[in-house]
Amino acid sequence: MSLRYLGAAMACFLAAKGCYELFHLLGSHVDDQGRLHEPFGLIPLGWLFLFAGAVLFVLSWVHRN
Repeated sequence: MSLRYLGAAMACFLAAKGCYELFHLLGSHVDDQGRLHEPFGLIPLGWLFLFAGAVLFVLSWVHRN
C-alpha cells in the first residue's frame, strides 16, 4: 500500500516540476496594447501538485512504519 502512495507522490512531484519547467519554457511577453501574457495558471497548479506530492509522501512514510 505504501508503494502506491510513493508512486503517486513521485508522479505529483514530476507533474509539479513539469509545470514549472513549462512556465519558464513558454515565457511571457507584452503585446502591442501593453498587456502581459503569461501562463499564470501553471504556477498554482505546480504548487498544488507539490503539496499533494508532499502529503502523499508523508502518507507513504506513515503507512510504512
